[in-house]
Amino acid sequence: MKCTDSLLERLDPRSKIISFLAIIFCMISTPITRLKDFGLYFLVILTMAFVSRIKPAQLFKRGVVLIPFVLFIAMFVPFLKEGHVLWSVKIYAWTFSVTYEGVWTFLNIVVKSSLSILLIVIASSTTTFSDFLKGLDLLRIPQLLIMLMSFMYRYIFVLLDEAKRLMRARSLRYFGHRYKEQFRVIGYMIGVLFIRTFERAERVYSAMIIRGFSGKTISVNYLKLSRLDFLFMAGTFISLICIVSGLIYKIEHSKISDTHLWHGL
Repeated sequence: MKCTDSLLERLDPRSKIISFLAIIFCMISTPITRLKDFGLYFLVILTMAFVSRIKPAQLFKRGVVLIPFVLFIAMFVPFLKEGHVLWSVKIYAWTFSVTYEGVWTFLNIVVKSSLSILLIVIASSTTTFSDFLKGLDLLRIPQLLIMLMSFMYRYIFVLLDEAKRLMRARSLRYFGHRYKEQFRVIGYMIGVLFIRTFERAERVYSAMIIRGFSGKTISVNYLKLSRLDFLFMAGTFISLICIVSGLIYKIEHSKISDTHLWHGL
C-alpha cells in the first residue's frame, strides 16, 4: 500500500518492477566477496528511498519486521557449512565449529536479503497492490499467477480476522492453565480456523461470480509509460552496469596511477 506523494509514486508500475527486479538480479549475481559493490547497491537503494520521500524511521520500521526472520534462518549456516574451521567451541560432548565458508555464506544471505527487503519496502510504499498486479498483467505474466497473488493478498486479511475472533473467544471462555490443555485448545482452534476460512472463501467466491468476476486484473489508474519512466529505467540500468562492470574502480585506479581511462578499460 502506498503512503507517499513522491516522484517514484507517479511512475508506471512496470518501470518499477523491471528496475527493482534488475537490481535484485544483479545483487544475487554479485559475489559477496565484492563488499564495495554492495555498498554501491545500498547507495542506489538509498537514492530511491530519498526520491520516494520515505522517512528513514518508516523504512527501518517496516524493514526490521522481516530482517529477524532472515537472521534466524541464516544464524545456523556458519555451524553447518563445511570448510576451513575458523573458530570452534566444545560444550560437553558436542563440538561446534564455525567455518570460513560458513561466515561468507551467512554474510551472503543477510546482506542480499536485507537489501532486497529495503527494495520491497520502497515498492510497497509507492505502489498500490492493484497497480502492481496490473503492471504484472501488462508485462504478460501468466494470468493464473496474478490471480493467485490477488486472492492470497485478500484472504490473508480474512484469515487474520478469523484468527482474532477465535483468540478473543478463547480468552473469554478458557480458564485452564496447564500446558497440555492449552496445546489441545490451540489444535482445536487451528481446525476450526481452517473450516471457517474455507467456508468464508466459498462465500466470497460466490459473491464475486454474482457480481461479474471475469478473472481480469482491474486498476483504477490509467497506466502508461512516459519519458520519466524511461529515464528512471535508464538511470537504474546505467548505475547497475557501472557497478557490475567495475567501471567505478577502474576510474579510481586510473586517477591513482595517473593513466588514461581508456587504457584502464
